[in-house]
Formats: sequence, structure tokens, C-alpha cells
Amino acid sequence: MTEIDARYNPANEIVKYKFFEKVEHKDGKDPKTVNQYVNALHEFEVATKFRDFKKYNSDWAIEFKNYLSDKTNKRTGDNISKSLYFHYIAFVKDFFKWLTANRSDYSKIKQGDIEYLTVSRNDRNKAKATGHQESHDVSDILATIRKMPSNNELEMRNKAMISLCLLTTPRISSLQTASIKSIKYFKDYDIWAFVQDPRSQDTKFARNIDAFFIGQSQDIIQNVLEWRNHLISKGFKSKTALFPVIETSFDKDGEPIMQLSNKYMQSQTQIRDIFKKAFIDNGLPYYKPHSFRHSVTRLVRIGEEATDTMIVLSENAGQKSGYSVMINSYGGDSLQRRAKIIKNIKLE
Repeated sequence: MTEIDARYNPANEIVKYKFFEKVEHKDGKDPKTVNQYVNALHEFEVATKFRDFKKYNSDWAIEFKNYLSDKTNKRTGDNISKSLYFHYIAFVKDFFKWLTANRSDYSKIKQGDIEYLTVSRNDRNKAKATGHQESHDVSDILATIRKMPSNNELEMRNKAMISLCLLTTPRISSLQTASIKSIKYFKDYDIWAFVQDPRSQDTKFARNIDAFFIGQSQDIIQNVLEWRNHLISKGFKSKTALFPVIETSFDKDGEPIMQLSNKYMQSQTQIRDIFKKAFIDNGLPYYKPHSFRHSVTRLVRIGEEATDTMIVLSENAGQKSGYSVMINSYGGDSLQRRAKIIKNIKLE
């Protein structure tokens, strides 16, 4: 277990609390971003030995940057990423700018000293750089899914989960928080969809996402529908987790047996491990579930009407664009057009 530095400076805690409150409620940042601010300021205090913020000067900024430059990822042993380095410094700079502008008792801190919380242009470019995202060919994903067994409920669940990920390329948090009712048939468009409702699911920017199933690979679609129907046949309600925890218990002879629960998976690591096992069992390297978006996009970008298809794919995944707005403004049905294009994508 990673040891957490539990030291703190009472004088700093009050202003930190007010700042985090501002970030969450006034700036409207999501909980994950607020937590990044919390982590950044904690690392800053560790680096500067929990001294009172009122005594801040440029030397503290240098100490902090040196500390971050030497900090390593405990899992890999490598130095922390340039992205994390960049963001932590920027978050701390935001804090001190807010502090001097809103608290008269901290007004003696010099703005020039705060400007030392700046990274070099090279480091900034490295932090913002996006490398080539590794992904499998769609044909390899299909082969992996088709190789997966489905002899019991655990195997059926896992196969359905990876199938749904290919069919709709959702965020892993959406898979984690999906319920039975999330799988919906749109009769008007003759297509199934993964409906991600922000009132009950974790979706990007709390958007409602109707992600239509991509293509017409019927066996992949059936993996999802048969699993959904299996849960319903077992008496589970519509709000039950689509990919629930499967618990291990023992029969009267002491033999282990698996039992469906109605609990949502609490760990995204557990979901990643399901993907990892499936691909390794098929002799392929593991790439994170998000890579499925790259796989499908790389498949369609060389086909006919590639531009329209890629735009529609991005909307299907919850990305914002003006495409549907433009169609609606001319009296069209953006969902109908999207459903048609999505359904006609050839995965194989």
C-alpha cells in the first residue's frame, strides 16, 4: 500500500478549503478535476515542508519544480509524466493567484514570485504532445471476442462487455455504471443503442448519449442482447447493473460456485483486467478499452463518405459537434441520419 504523507499545516487548511470550494461550485469543475487540485497542493506542501503559505516566495516554486522533476511513478519507477508535471504547477499557480486576489492577509506575496510557477516552453510542448495511440485492427478485436468462451455467467458477462465496447466505443466509466435499461431498441430507426443517461451513469460533461450499435455483425450484437435477456430472465430489474459483480460462494460440498449479484463493479481496474485477459489469451498485446475508438475510426477513415462517417461516429461517442444542429435546422432528423450511417459501417 502506498504511504500517504498525513502531515498538514492548520493555517493552510482553511484557505485551501475555500479555494477547493470555489473550484467546485463557482468554476463548476468536476470532482476529478477538483481532486487533481487537491493532489497538486498536497504535493506542493510536501515539497515545501508544509510551511505557511503567507511566507511563499520564488524559492518555493523552484523547490516544487525540482521535487516534481525527481518524483517517480511508484508503479513503473519512471519519472512522472510531463503532463502531470505541467498541470500540478499550473494548479498551484492558480491557487496563489486566487489567494493574493481574494485574501488581504496574503497580499504581501509578490506577483513576480508567483510567476516562477511557470514551466519552460519545451516542457509545456511535451506536456501537450499527443503521441500515436496504439490500437488493434477491428478484425483482431472481432477475432478476440469470437474466441472468448461463454460457458458460464462470468464468461458471458465479459464477452458482452467487450462486444458492447466495440459496438459503441464508450468511456470505461460508462461501462462500469451501465444498467440493464441502458440497452434500448429504437424502433423508428430499427437499431439498438447504448443509452447513457447522466442521471444514473458517469458520462463526459454529464451529457445524454444515445450510442447506436455500429455495423451489423449480428453475433457481436447478440452477445450483448443475450446477456441483457439473461439478466432479465433471472429476475433482475431495469436499474440493475448491466455488468454486475459476480461473487464466489461455496456449495454444500465445499465446491466454489459463482453467483450473480446486483452490485455495480467498484473498480475500473477490474474492467481493464477483463480486456487484458481476453487479448492476451488471443496472443495480442493489451491496449486500454478507449483504444477501440481509434480502431473504429482508423477503419472508417479510408472508406466512402469517410468525413461524414467520422463526424457521426464522434457524435455517437458523445463528442459535441454542429452536425446534428445543422441537420435539425433544415427540418431533418439527426438521429435518423446518424443511425443509418452507423448501421451501414462495415466492421468486416
